[in-house]
Amino acid sequence: MQKSVGDTHFQGGEIFTRAWQALRDTGRAPPHGDDWICLAAAASTPTIRGTYDAEARYQHLDIVAQGGSSFIARKNEPGACPGPGWQLIASAGRPGRTGPIGRTGERGEKGDKGDPGPVILDWEIDRASYRAIPIMSDGTLGPPLALRALFEQFYQESRG
Repeated sequence: MQKSVGDTHFQGGEIFTRAWQALRDTGRAPPHGDDWICLAAAASTPTIRGTYDAEARYQHLDIVAQGGSSFIARKNEPGACPGPGWQLIASAGRPGRTGPIGRTGERGEKGDKGDPGPVILDWEIDRASYRAIPIMSDGTLGPPLALRALFEQFYQESRG
């Protein structure tokens, strides 16, 4: 039979809060004197914290993943992982051998025709730098055409 703190009489063999057992009849709550034996002390449980983050604060028994391996904190604020404040608990294995190449699958069905790409609607002329910039049908500007070298070549050839 389980008893709670509010009960005032305990019989031998009764369990108090699932952690203490009365050794004899007593009117005192645990852990008083020689009337009680501890069956189970408070236990800490590991906490999975995901991928290690150097900016995060970690506590004792926090588990992190780092580089394909798992580590558990040995103490509060264990420092950089991996390091002396961490214990490796599972390590990434080596890559296996490459398997045989499988057969080529069947060709898939032809998909629907996509939307046409943008086309040049007009040109913006930059006379100071001898560049022509295409204005595209989707409203964007295309890459500029640098024309100075072409005009310089034409000038040189026409003088000669």
